[in-house]
Amino acid sequence: MAEEAVEFNKANIEALVESGKIAAKGIETLGQEGVTYARKSFEDTTAALKGYTAVKTPADFFKLYAENSKKAFDAAVAQTSKTSELVVKLTNESFAPISNRVSVITSKMKAA
Repeated sequence: MAEEAVEFNKANIEALVESGKIAAKGIETLGQEGVTYARKSFEDTTAALKGYTAVKTPADFFKLYAENSKKAFDAAVAQTSKTSELVVKLTNESFAPISNRVSVITSKMKAA
């Protein structure tokens, strides 16, 4: 019986370790996404600023400003959506090993 308890606890710890590995990999991916977005945003902002140097009239300035603002807003919304999807995926994947262990524990409790 003690041997079974040791195996049971070992499986629980393995599930926690696996969950941690999945979470760490997902957090790394989120970080990479953040860096990629920041780099792209910086490049877009630099290009937008260069565009302002060619403006001849206030009307052209406001037109360009509106276009750049829309692009920046759309990019931010797209990135937020992508990040949300990644977080949901990470949460589901990282809790899967723990959820599987809970199922095993539940079935063992029902059998007892």
